[in-house]
Amino acid sequence: MTRVFGNRWGTRLAAACAAALLLMGCEGVMTGAAVESVALEADAVGGYKPVQLALTADMSPVALNLRAEHGSEPHEMGKWNRYRATLSRGGTTVASGEFNINNTATPDGVSAPYAVQTMLITRIGESGEYELTIRPVKPVEVALKGVRVEVRRNVQEPPALPMAPAKP
Repeated sequence: MTRVFGNRWGTRLAAACAAALLLMGCEGVMTGAAVESVALEADAVGGYKPVQLALTADMSPVALNLRAEHGSEPHEMGKWNRYRATLSRGGTTVASGEFNINNTATPDGVSAPYAVQTMLITRIGESGEYELTIRPVKPVEVALKGVRVEVRRNVQEPPALPMAPAKP
């Protein structure tokens, strides 16, 4: 029997697989180039006031990321906020999706000082002014500070998920 993890190549393979799994789903944050960072202002319902973004077709695919600071408040441990991000142009929805921001605090008070989450990755068909709205889907449980939208251009699109075969 051959031991895969008992030699140098097995260890390298395991490290490469771990790195790939860690970065999976980070295309919107790790690829492309940052173009703009816009501060968001909270609204009365737990979301954020709409922001205008100038997007062009040559930026496609574009990632819209939410970047925010959060504390390590014990009462927020294990809780999360769920939002719906909607990108529209001229009143017509171009892309929308839901995302979560969670508090990563542990019982000993250790936590990451900020969160970065891809809200949307989309192709821009027509250059112009777009509006981004971010609304809570459920009551907000984690207090966020310094909330910003980061626009990244020419990001790598995530791999397509395999489709289950249709049932007869």
